[in-house]
Amino acid sequence: RIWDTALLHNEGGKQANSKKPANPFDGLMQLPTGCIQHWKIHQDYITDFEVDADGKTLFATCADGTLSVLDLRFVRRKNTPRAVSRPEVDLRNPDAAEAQIKLPKGKTTWDVHGYVQSDNQEDELLSCSLVKSGTKLLCGSQEGILSIFTHGRWGDISDRFPGHPSSIDALLRIDDDTVLTGSSDGLVRAVQLLPNQLLGVLGGHDGFPVEALGWGAGRAYVGSLSHDENIRLWDGSFLKDDDEDMDDDVEEGKVPSGLAGASTKGEDDDWEDMDEDDDEDSDDSDSDDSDEGGGGKKAKKREKMFKTANEEFFSDL
Repeated sequence: RIWDTALLHNEGGKQANSKKPANPFDGLMQLPTGCIQHWKIHQDYITDFEVDADGKTLFATCADGTLSVLDLRFVRRKNTPRAVSRPEVDLRNPDAAEAQIKLPKGKTTWDVHGYVQSDNQEDELLSCSLVKSGTKLLCGSQEGILSIFTHGRWGDISDRFPGHPSSIDALLRIDDDTVLTGSSDGLVRAVQLLPNQLLGVLGGHDGFPVEALGWGAGRAYVGSLSHDENIRLWDGSFLKDDDEDMDDDVEEGKVPSGLAGASTKGEDDDWEDMDEDDDEDSDDSDSDDSDEGGGGKKAKKREKMFKTANEEFFSDL
């Protein structure tokens, strides 16, 4: 449901349309006050949702094993229904489902009803997060598999990353290539995507399922909550981009800025006799090498900062 907060209460503070109907069954099909759009297209509870950067598309995962992509601009279209309901059908039989959804010729559910829905993944989808500049949608599942959808191709997944021993109940985006996962085995892991790699363990909740993850102010901390009735904060400063860390070190005086940090000018006069062209060629080659290996260095640096599975095990003894 999409809500307009300006319509929730009238000027007098009383909820609009508060008069009870004479017949208790009247108005059951009407939208609640303040609800401006309603979709009933799933057959189980909604587990998570995500909005894209421009605020025009809503992604929702469901325990029935499907992903729905909703057009938030649909509510502004003229002559479109404010309440959309999908018939109760077996989602494992796409032919039967589509047969009960009557659409004009050449039209799709996106055009007529403002949504599209994926095929049933035969696994509960519990969490979701946009990565790769919004071109990929990552979904965590009950079986511990990270399913990856490609933007514009929502019918089925384009890639999958198994490896978690338990369900993935929470996802937190670090950057376009890295996310934190909260699992029902109680661990918070860092995962790199495409290429897929488990970087390590950030922390845990002593075997209790991790239900949610979130950033603190300034992305200095990562918060996690679990069934153990605890909220735990983890150091998230090293999860920032390397460029931001270097800028902070320069400001604090830990690393000299500019060429002063690495220059040995004045110690050897022979360097002054070198040709300027040779210097330029050398600088170009060095910059190319650094650009090619930048992503790998960042991943390796983060990987060293996380605990391995063995380290996490022995640290609890």
